[in-house]
Amino acid sequence: MKIKLIYIFTLAGIFIIALILNLALFQRIFRTDPADITLKIKKGDNLRNIATELEEKQVIDNKSIFILTGRLLGYQDKIIPGEYTFPNGMTNLEILKKVTDPNSVRYFTVTIPEGLNIRQIGRLLQRQLGLDSAGFVEAANNDSLINELGIDADNLEGYLFPDTYRISFSPLGKTEDKIVEMMVSNFMKKISPELKEEMADQDLDLKDVVTMASIIEGETRYEPEKKTIAGVYYNRLRRHMKLEADPTVQYAIPDGPKRRLVYSDLKYPSPYNTYLHRGLPPGPINNPGLSSIIAAIEPEDNDYLYFVAKGDGSHRFAETYKEHKENIQLYKEYLQEKEENNEK
Repeated sequence: MKIKLIYIFTLAGIFIIALILNLALFQRIFRTDPADITLKIKKGDNLRNIATELEEKQVIDNKSIFILTGRLLGYQDKIIPGEYTFPNGMTNLEILKKVTDPNSVRYFTVTIPEGLNIRQIGRLLQRQLGLDSAGFVEAANNDSLINELGIDADNLEGYLFPDTYRISFSPLGKTEDKIVEMMVSNFMKKISPELKEEMADQDLDLKDVVTMASIIEGETRYEPEKKTIAGVYYNRLRRHMKLEADPTVQYAIPDGPKRRLVYSDLKYPSPYNTYLHRGLPPGPINNPGLSSIIAAIEPEDNDYLYFVAKGDGSHRFAETYKEHKENIQLYKEYLQEKEENNEK
């Protein structure tokens, strides 16, 4: 009788274990809404974070079983950040394999702000996606790729359009090249037939437009002033004055861009330094957004030759150097007052 009971309990135990294993590994979870579910796994997310969100989205039905399964199979330290799509009816095991497989294609959403140069974009992609910053810079300077994309330039500075991108990442492919291609393709789409016609009517070269746009982007993020600043720079070009644009120096100096330029920076020997050389620099100094490109094509018709920051993101404009010096003094007073307030 005792042996028979042991046998029954053993069978019951095996059945329970088999049931748990089936629930943990092989049971498919079907949602009432059959649409695919997307989950973004960020760097630093752990198994518990992921399980909680998967349960909330009804991709799994029991986060405790999911966590236990992941730990028993050793997946807890193998989770790879990325955006994953989960179709209806996946098992815990399939989900765990998907988010830990280094050979699977993953997706990331990343926003590239206006005004970053190639090196800065590379660092952003490395920081947010784990891509090789040097590899991105290399791709943006690859002659074969540049020719293939139809850009007449030594590098792709200025043609990497700032936007939000959903990027597929695979260790089997060159993701850096794909991102460069995606950004340049987006740039070409943004230069509409209407803008091309405007450039043709004004005999404007695309490279010159993008170069001017990059300077405007470097000078201000305040949208209402972009066309005004464009007008200032075109006025200076027409008068054969030096542009004396600080962003060009920021681009030229080895440790740039930095918070504030000093007088010695303005003497740095570079063809991009518009304090030393007349005309536009050899090429763009960053990757401008569409509003700056439009400003470079449609500048404001004004008589301003100078402008200086107010300190609030906007500028004071002047037609004469005398008025400009007065505006500089106002800015210095603003800085002094700000410094005194900070010391209190």
